[in-house]
Amino acid sequence: MPEISAVCRRPSSSVSVAIAGHRIPFRVFLFWAGVTFWLGNMTLHTGSYGIAELWASLSFVTELVVITSATRTVTLDRVSSLYCSGGAMMGLMWLVGTAFTFLVPDPNAVSRQFFVPFTEESLKLAPVVFYLWRERRSDLWTMGGSDVMLMGAASGGGFGLVEEAYFHLHYGPTRAVEWFQLTRINGSTLTVGHSTWTALAGATLGLALLWRPHKPLNYLLAGSGFLWSILDHSHHNYGIDRTGISVELFNFVTGHGWLSLYFFLVAGIAAVGTDFYALRAMLASRPELKFQRRKIPASGSPGDRFKKLWAFLVERRALAYMLFRRQRASGRTGERLAHHAASLERRLLKRATVPCSTQ
Repeated sequence: MPEISAVCRRPSSSVSVAIAGHRIPFRVFLFWAGVTFWLGNMTLHTGSYGIAELWASLSFVTELVVITSATRTVTLDRVSSLYCSGGAMMGLMWLVGTAFTFLVPDPNAVSRQFFVPFTEESLKLAPVVFYLWRERRSDLWTMGGSDVMLMGAASGGGFGLVEEAYFHLHYGPTRAVEWFQLTRINGSTLTVGHSTWTALAGATLGLALLWRPHKPLNYLLAGSGFLWSILDHSHHNYGIDRTGISVELFNFVTGHGWLSLYFFLVAGIAAVGTDFYALRAMLASRPELKFQRRKIPASGSPGDRFKKLWAFLVERRALAYMLFRRQRASGRTGERLAHHAASLERRLLKRATVPCSTQ
């Protein structure tokens, strides 16, 4: 991700942990200790079922990484971090659920069927929203809708991992859609899973942040995926061991859960499609940023040359998204965007010739 604003760096902490003769920053040690406990404890209790669900979860996120490879600017490190943050949010949800159970001990209480989905969907999306808010005057300007969708899928995948592993352990695999390995089917009802629910919420939020339609449409678009995910999640929880007109109404409104899958596909196509539109529209008038393939002696390893090429492509996308937002911004925000876009464009022009061999 290109740096588009000055960052005040705090002095690094001197606290570290010595392992095998190496000093590791305490924050890094704490992070990997948490990840080890999270995955290790899950595998210890669920065995091969946990490993299977970890594979399914990572496969879905990987599919989105591949699909968004031509539009995204978010790094794989950020995606991995959000996946682990989602797992941490599940731990927080366990504490919230324990407190709620103390207040409402009946596991079949109607309030539980609505409180739990709302809280879970909020906690899953919280790491993404926190990151976007923290970077609202820097990295956020360089992101497309597909970036936010991918981050949502990662956070939701980490959040739902342990739950999916235990479900697989007790009920066995119930795969419903081949390309969506986290989906489950129960009769005619489809459950798309935590990762898809949060990816849908991320897609609509990302579209709203990129297009910035007039109020209140921008709020409606930004929150539509999140609100729908709460509704479908509540439908899934409420319908367990219940019958009657209320369940039938839920089934009708959500299309027995299948509407969530269709909505996600539509939102995903819209996010990637509008990102392509923004890239094409903004870069079409800047032919100087196109590749100039010259017969330059290849220097460095193929891996290094690929990294340079990828960095150039990502910065071009970042510039396109900033220019796209600049057209819809005004006031001080518009001035900041124009300033940062001009700075990034100057840097890109110096690198417009990508070192590559024509042989």
